[in-house]
Amino acid sequence: MFRPSSLSIRFLLLLIVFVVALPAAGVILYTGIEFRNAMLAEARRETEQLSERIATEQHNLVVAAEQLVTSLAQLPEVRARDKARVEPILKDLLKLNPMYGNITISDARGKMWASAMPMSQSLDVSKRRFFENAVRSGRLSSGEYILSRIITKPVFNLGYPLKDDKGNIAGVIGVSINVGNYRQLLQQMKLPAGASFVIMDHRGIILARGIEQERYVGKPYPDDAFRKIRQGAETGTEVRNGLQGDQRIISYRKLWLPGEATPYLYVTAGIPIDVATRQPNRALAHSILLLSSVLFLACGCAILIGKRCIGDRIRLLEDASERVAGGDSAVKISSLVVGGELGSLACTFDAMAEQLRARGDALARSEAFLNTIIQTEPECVKLLDCEGRLQMMNRAGLNMIDADSLDQVLGESVYPLVTPEYRGAFIELARNVFRGITGNLVFEAIGLKGRRVWLDTHAVPFRNDHGEIVSLLGITRDITGHRKSEEERRENLLLFESLMRYSPMGIRIFDGESGQCILLNQATADIAGGQVETMQGQNFRTLRSWRESGLLEVAEQVLDDGVARVRDVDLRTSFGKEVAMSYSLSRLLMKDKKHLLVVGRDVTDERRLAQEKKEMEAQILHVQKLESLGVLAGGIAHDFNNILMAIMGNAELALLRLPQESPVRTNLQNIEKSSQRAADLAQQMLAYSGKGSFVIEVMDVNAIIKEMSHMLEVSISKKAEMRLELAGGLPLLKVDATQIRQVIMNLVINASEAIGDRNGVIVVRTGTTELDGRALARLWLTDRLQEGLYVYFEVADDGCGMDQDTLGKIFDPFFTTKFTGRGLGMAAVLGIVRGHRGTIEVHSEPGLGSLFRVYLPACEGEHRQPARQPQSVVAACGSGTVLLVDDEEAIRSLASEMLQSLGYSVLTAEDGSAAVETFRLHRDEVDCVILDLTMPHMDGEQALQQLRSLDPQVQVILSSGYSEQEITERFVGRGLAGFIQKPYRLADLGQKLQRISTRERR
Repeated sequence: MFRPSSLSIRFLLLLIVFVVALPAAGVILYTGIEFRNAMLAEARRETEQLSERIATEQHNLVVAAEQLVTSLAQLPEVRARDKARVEPILKDLLKLNPMYGNITISDARGKMWASAMPMSQSLDVSKRRFFENAVRSGRLSSGEYILSRIITKPVFNLGYPLKDDKGNIAGVIGVSINVGNYRQLLQQMKLPAGASFVIMDHRGIILARGIEQERYVGKPYPDDAFRKIRQGAETGTEVRNGLQGDQRIISYRKLWLPGEATPYLYVTAGIPIDVATRQPNRALAHSILLLSSVLFLACGCAILIGKRCIGDRIRLLEDASERVAGGDSAVKISSLVVGGELGSLACTFDAMAEQLRARGDALARSEAFLNTIIQTEPECVKLLDCEGRLQMMNRAGLNMIDADSLDQVLGESVYPLVTPEYRGAFIELARNVFRGITGNLVFEAIGLKGRRVWLDTHAVPFRNDHGEIVSLLGITRDITGHRKSEEERRENLLLFESLMRYSPMGIRIFDGESGQCILLNQATADIAGGQVETMQGQNFRTLRSWRESGLLEVAEQVLDDGVARVRDVDLRTSFGKEVAMSYSLSRLLMKDKKHLLVVGRDVTDERRLAQEKKEMEAQILHVQKLESLGVLAGGIAHDFNNILMAIMGNAELALLRLPQESPVRTNLQNIEKSSQRAADLAQQMLAYSGKGSFVIEVMDVNAIIKEMSHMLEVSISKKAEMRLELAGGLPLLKVDATQIRQVIMNLVINASEAIGDRNGVIVVRTGTTELDGRALARLWLTDRLQEGLYVYFEVADDGCGMDQDTLGKIFDPFFTTKFTGRGLGMAAVLGIVRGHRGTIEVHSEPGLGSLFRVYLPACEGEHRQPARQPQSVVAACGSGTVLLVDDEEAIRSLASEMLQSLGYSVLTAEDGSAAVETFRLHRDEVDCVILDLTMPHMDGEQALQQLRSLDPQVQVILSSGYSEQEITERFVGRGLAGFIQKPYRLADLGQKLQRISTRERR
């Protein structure tokens, strides 16, 4: 038998050198292997990260496509299958999204009726996978790799079901992803050295590859490799041959669409083994070369040192040892060999005999100490033979089985003390120990006096000096009290679980160290839209929704400092559900281990109600503001009309009295024109306040637009193209045609100015819609509107658009974006629309144009009222006495002159009281009363009542700066003879009086 001790000192030294060098060699080899493994692991991580990044890009592409087709599915043009209007939209979307090869829409039978790319004939896609999946699942679905017949390029299709108002499938919107763009998208990523990727559809057809794409696209992936990927887990990594035949680390990932039973795409990413291990292989070769050089030098030094410093001194030590062995106790070996380890060995020879004498005493003391420890140990210590017979047991064990002394149980089997249900397990534990297998067992035992106890025993083999197992050494604890506490804890846990099960709030408990979910209730799954079993396996540190919403950071803070926190977040759950949540996070300490308690409450409905309340308050505030400004504008316009009355009337009288050749006539005519423009401005202010002068007729809005189409075309920029898209069969409207023309003209001119000097399109559309409470809530100033059928006309342009700040001010009076504008155009539009009990919807974005849609209530009648015929503007003379009542001296003086010039006698009164008194004195003379509405002391309404009480047949004409519509609605049924609005002209006054005299003669 070979023994190293039989070798020479020199050889042993060389062996020592090699042994010393062996760890270094091992370290180098281990380091090289670990370095290689680390690089392989790094390559594995890079492939996994690359596959995840590609999957993320694909997911973003699918999400963008889903948002696109979801928006398309909501368009009225798509629902109406208006091909002429839908295909331009699809073409614009295709230009904005170069990743798409085409966007198509097919009906429920698979017949394609709209396409972003031109198609020579209608195609049938009913057998395409994306169409069948979309119809079957009712959700976004995937297709397969095909060569598109429309764009003649390889594409990958996605389909989205188009549903009608009843929720039935009315067709499928298809999005073709251009396979050639995959490489352009993915090449933007910085791929690791030598790395490549492959994207396959559900059949294993290659859609894109990082290198040599033209060679592989459209071809199937190797069958064996694709089968393993398809049958494997969601993600995985393996080492196998790549498409080029080289060994690679390849990671794959499956991509799913909700509602589909199989993945719609597979992504693989690989790095060659030789590329990943090139650097560690070089480092290992350099390290081995350096170690060999150092080892050769160390061997030479070891041979020289071994002879001079060890071999010669050991021979001296051998001679001294032989003399000691011969009985020469007087020899002092330590004096022969001095210094170093060999000198210490010589001293050891001298102390050997003394140590042998002291060893016996120490052994006796150790045995006594060990026996004391065993007997005072609070846990049971025992020895059993292979038959289960007791060989030794300390006092604690005797107390557990109610034995008075060791003699009472010594040599007896302990198996009968174990209850029958645990006896077999105990015997098996003992047998395993004698086979050399340690074990542990919790069991119930019955003491010698019938007391039942629960024991936890740990058994190990007890060996003799030869290494043979001679006994079973058992350490046993009495856990009866702990068992009882555990039962109580279990009962409390059941109570806690019952509380969780029936709690309406979502409750989850996570392990603070691992982040794994420990417990959750059904309410949590209901809120998240998932299953309890699925959420049980979640880890809060890996939840994307927690990371994006900031909950992960809050959770880590709670676990760190123990301070409970409440957070309100909007998140998208792992199951795709959008919810607004209020979370309470707190730390629990169980057995000195941190746990995270999360209590969540769904506040989506609360948020929605709060937002609706906020929007309603903002709308009410805006209504109040505009009402206040409307009152102000109406009051200013009324007073302004009184002032204009004096200016226009005096100018008109002066023109009547001047000869035609007078040079002053030009100045007076200019005054009259300017006054008329000021009157028009006052009418705009009245229109803004909703108190404009309306001539209500039953009209067709299409007829109004067609009638003024030529005027609109000549009013806009020559670079702007105007298109009319008028819906047929529209209900009639009760409107003032002139005011509606003003609204249309203002909107079209604004659209033209928004387009400016570049080419653009202005579209005027009409249609009908039902507006309910929710639809009205999002429109402008709908506080007085009723739900029902509305006719709308809209003006859309592709001009510069407006930002949100401008949108909030466009209807404010005197707000304008034009350098020379007065800021009353859009304010007047709003006033006219509100005066017609309608509303306006506005959409605009900077650079994307604007859309103004005006809603007017549909008329219930079926017949059109004839328009009023224009009346003669020649002043009609008459005779009789007129009582003129006005609080303005200038108005009384001017109107008196005008009446006298028409042939009437005039009586005047400065207010209502004076008018009643004058009428009482001259009742038989007065033929007509012209009564101002707004006066101090007694206004026109009060004066009218007094005059009616004196003479029920009195002819009263009301005069006011407000509109006729407001006055007639206010005084309906009170027998007014007429109304004349300030400022009025001489011809208007004469015709009004002439009509009254004509009615009297009848």
